[in-house]
Amino acid sequence: MKRIALFVLGLGVALPAAAQEATPTAPAEPVPLFQAACVSGAVRLNKSVAEAMTFATLPAAAQRALGASTVATRGEAEKLPVPVAGQVGNPIYRIAGGQLYLMPPTAQPSGTPIGDSCIVLWHALSDEDYFAARKLVLPNEEAVPLTARPTASALGASVATAPHDSVRLTAAAFGGWVVLRSSPLDAKTGQ
Repeated sequence: MKRIALFVLGLGVALPAAAQEATPTAPAEPVPLFQAACVSGAVRLNKSVAEAMTFATLPAAAQRALGASTVATRGEAEKLPVPVAGQVGNPIYRIAGGQLYLMPPTAQPSGTPIGDSCIVLWHALSDEDYFAARKLVLPNEEAVPLTARPTASALGASVATAPHDSVRLTAAAFGGWVVLRSSPLDAKTGQ
């Protein structure tokens, strides 16, 4: 996975992406922020836009949603415990003082599913938030037979994942929190 610079609070942090230039500011909406930071390239954040946070300060449901983004099925996501702080070495930035967070990958490969990922995490304002995230991951879902689609539910956990170019995109939800995650494909399987 390629990494380029994310300019946050004057610090350079590695970020995966295909584009080579940073956008002047971070979008305040989750899906555009994910596309700018984790898919297209980089964003520029300053102290008026981003506040550094720790994993421990995230609500428990947000932590569970992060864990749900590391597995492939709803059943696995519902059984998965909250990740421990050691599995989440990513810097965490709270955007615009709200319940929207950007988590670029660790500067060096960490070998952990979350640490090596670029993530946008937010508290959903409606059921449409997860479906907007899912549409980014599965843009042609309508063409897939219902029996072959990943399940989605407002109750419990939901997860959808698919390879895109050189990364895997995942949308997950738990307890009103939604995660969009871009992670490296498994080098052995391409999955």
